[in-house]
Amino acid sequence: MVDLKILRRALMVGVIFELLLVAMGHFRPRFRPTFELFGCMMIAGVAGLLYARDLARGYGAGALGGAAIGAMCGIVAVASASLLGDRPDLYIPYGVMVATLTGGIGGLFGQMDAMFKAFLKTLR
Repeated sequence: MVDLKILRRALMVGVIFELLLVAMGHFRPRFRPTFELFGCMMIAGVAGLLYARDLARGYGAGALGGAAIGAMCGIVAVASASLLGDRPDLYIPYGVMVATLTGGIGGLFGQMDAMFKAFLKTLR
């Protein structure tokens, strides 16, 4: 149900951008309170969207893969921020849950985009 090749590609994109976001928040502390949580959610959602758009096997598979990618992105972001001393360990479950939810929603929108793309191909 989950394609590991597509999962690895989308996960690599999400993890790289999450690490860049955490590093930016660490070295620019003014950036952290306003953009870090929103950026973490946005990156997890876009990574889930990329996975589901490439997979195009239905809403359930897209949401499942997107949620898995979102969870991994959340774990990487919160753990790296915790290792750098930016966030206390209290935020680890909260950050991972929020990233998982947004990754799953991104997976739903990715499947919808795949369906639109297939529909537009039939019109040509």
